[in-house]
Amino acid sequence: MAPKTKTKIDFDDEDAVLDEMARELDIDPADLSIQEESGLSGFNSGTVYEITIRGGKHGKEWKVVENEDQERELALAIVTQDLEQEPEIFNKDFIESHINMKRLKDDLWSDVLNMNIETLEDRSDDEFWREYEGAGFDAPEEDEDGERSEPDQSQIEELAEKQTEEQLSDPMQYLDDLYGNEAAAKAIEIAGIDIDAAAEEAVDTDGPAHFLSSYDGSSYTTKSGLVYWRVN
Repeated sequence: MAPKTKTKIDFDDEDAVLDEMARELDIDPADLSIQEESGLSGFNSGTVYEITIRGGKHGKEWKVVENEDQERELALAIVTQDLEQEPEIFNKDFIESHINMKRLKDDLWSDVLNMNIETLEDRSDDEFWREYEGAGFDAPEEDEDGERSEPDQSQIEELAEKQTEEQLSDPMQYLDDLYGNEAAAKAIEIAGIDIDAAAEEAVDTDGPAHFLSSYDGSSYTTKSGLVYWRVN
């Protein structure tokens, strides 16, 4: 999408951009170099320039885009990619807010229930009845030899359903216990996520520069409307 805001200089003219940035940074233009930053430009959000100090051992570096519209579009593209490839880097509550928890629970239910049934079927009778009573159910009385009857399938399923309900009361926590850092990706795989809405919220909440500037999370605007941020 093309930027909506018109910048006062020709952004395709590298010399004009360099002169504008030199004035903004109060550095002689001869001490700066400019080139297109191919990595960020690859997000198809418009040209991104890289400005550096010539010959500096610890050269400062800035990225420059045409205006605030392009800054936001670039941030949205980066966040969208991160959500698709590394959702675990985002706050757990943020990811949860964009996942349908009811759908996630429903989609997990059958597998978790069957797993619990299989586990309970492998229990000894004594182990099963202890768990059954621990879950709040009334176990049958012991016979004269101190033994209890073998649980029937309905009792096994009854306990398994209660265990499943407890485990999936927080489906994200259940996945977190199983998959750790991969829980968010697994939840998205199972129940899906509105990535566009999530990216919009992230950028609107934290600001585009938060996702662009690795130096201080801030961006700045020149008199002509260029937007830039420091990288190091």
